[in-house]
Amino acid sequence: TLSKEHLLSGFAEMLKHGLISNVESYNKLIAFDISNPDYDQLLHLVADSVSIKENIVEEDPLEKGIRKYLNLGHTTGHAIESLAMKRNTPVQHGYAVAWGLACEAILSYMKFGFSQPEIHRLVDYVKANYGAFPISCDDYAYLYEKITHDKKNVSGRINYTLLKAIGEVEINVSVTKEEIESSFDLYRDLFGL
Repeated sequence: TLSKEHLLSGFAEMLKHGLISNVESYNKLIAFDISNPDYDQLLHLVADSVSIKENIVEEDPLEKGIRKYLNLGHTTGHAIESLAMKRNTPVQHGYAVAWGLACEAILSYMKFGFSQPEIHRLVDYVKANYGAFPISCDDYAYLYEKITHDKKNVSGRINYTLLKAIGEVEINVSVTKEEIESSFDLYRDLFGL
């Protein structure tokens, strides 16, 4: 009964769950044709996704450790949401998370050598289903300023949740302004902006 836009929004969170979980779960999600969904298959994917999140929250109810895995895609995603609101063109939360996942996969490559083919696979899926959120160099200062106010930051240090590989998550990763801006440059290149 969900609109396509709401379905896509929720599916972005599922993509995140696949990325933080394991290759098998992620491969099922990235292969799923969300534009022409098989609802029986989607039901199984939703159940798997809920299970992934449930297990993490049960293990870390106070967000002291692995619950921070759930922040993947959100540091950049929240900044994108703010920019969209500033432009009076609000976007669904999940769309911002999808674009945030792309940027944070790029940061994961820069910090840990996350797989370039996996970045391309993710970007291709996001571009095909969510389009590209337009940013230019003129937006970097605003996005960076929003990122500096993220709840995960401590003592002025910008903290991200990033990936070494699918299912290999690093929390509290310190990222510089230059690295963030480079991730925006590469996002724009990959999305053809």
